[in-house]
Amino acid sequence: MNSAYDKYFGLTNDLLFKIVFGRKGNEKLLALLLNALLKYRGEQEIKDLEILNPINLPGFQAGKQSVIDVKARNKRGEVFCVEVQVKAHAEILKRVLYYSSVSYSGEMLRGEKYTELNKTLCLWIMCETILPDPDIYNKYLIKHDKTNRVLTDLLEYHFVELSKFNGDKPARLRTKLEKWLHILKFGNYYRSIDELPEELRSEEGICEVISNMNTANTDELTRHELFARDMFLSDLATDLDAAEKKGIEKGIESAKIQTALKMLNDGLSSELVAKYTGLTPEQVQALNCKNLLCEPTAEYKSEKPKKRRKPAS
Repeated sequence: MNSAYDKYFGLTNDLLFKIVFGRKGNEKLLALLLNALLKYRGEQEIKDLEILNPINLPGFQAGKQSVIDVKARNKRGEVFCVEVQVKAHAEILKRVLYYSSVSYSGEMLRGEKYTELNKTLCLWIMCETILPDPDIYNKYLIKHDKTNRVLTDLLEYHFVELSKFNGDKPARLRTKLEKWLHILKFGNYYRSIDELPEELRSEEGICEVISNMNTANTDELTRHELFARDMFLSDLATDLDAAEKKGIEKGIESAKIQTALKMLNDGLSSELVAKYTGLTPEQVQALNCKNLLCEPTAEYKSEKPKKRRKPAS
């Protein structure tokens, strides 16, 4: 491919993820993905799903699409919120808590009873590492800090970190989880079903996912939206990196100033302060002048209330 616009998009593009797993008619694909990533077997296995926020491209273009990538409900009433996150920014865990809380509370309409609230499982597919745990898949519950007794299972947090998965060779993939992780991370390398190795072609649902990806990548209007979304995410990541760098630089500068003020208060010369803090002589001189002009505030002491004399009898 000759230009950036010819890029073949994979499932870490959240719009393509929505198109493949969040479109009406693709409920089976979403169920297969969830069963694989959440390691559901037997009675736990999801058979049928209702997608609660099906992808609507005109709505997405107008910015009216749901903030959650894919939201679905199974026959037991359990709600699944699936998010694809490219950038692991500093406040990502706060976002996880906020999204999960909004999704859980949103299940009950005004005037309804708390019994109407169903179990909500939030699955975050991360392209970067955010957790210290070495496992690719991690599940978190609300537990007692000493006994580990689960307070409630009505809210679960599931994380899949693709950054920890190195299964780039299909012949080495053994489990259902590994095969789906491979497609999530490296699916853009397969432009057609014919390019899939037998290890992946034999896994239920994967051929259909590759076919859906190919359709989206070859449709002119859809490709335009995929490219625009990719550019937006790249710009956002660049802005976050710049803001983080600026914050670090600002913090270093602030630390230098605080150190310089302490050194000046201890009577060190301006020349030594400049030498050991890295501040310019002019900056140190300005701090010194400001330091001399600032008088310490007198310690506040409240007056003891005077005892009232009892009137003479």
